[in-house]
Amino acid sequence: MAKYNVVTKAKRAETQERKRARRGDPASGKLRQKQDNSIPISGKRKRKVFKQWRREQKEALQKGLVTMEDVEMAVAEGKGKNKETKPAVTVAPVDAMQE
Repeated sequence: MAKYNVVTKAKRAETQERKRARRGDPASGKLRQKQDNSIPISGKRKRKVFKQWRREQKEALQKGLVTMEDVEMAVAEGKGKNKETKPAVTVAPVDAMQE
């Protein structure tokens, strides 16, 4: 059994060296970690999460935690915030005589 462990460790070391040579950073030799957030969410998962969110919203309305007035106010505040966040650009007319 000890021989097997030694052989396995050697194989793993060889594999790591090959990966570092092929994909690693040239300066340090370290392997880069893959980004998890680059994987898009599947349609099935998206539907499942959306159903769960709607169910939670429905339960909150039924329990009285959130009222329709709160929802309407949130929508109205959201519309107002969008207008406020966009900076208004005013362009002054340029008079040719000033230059």
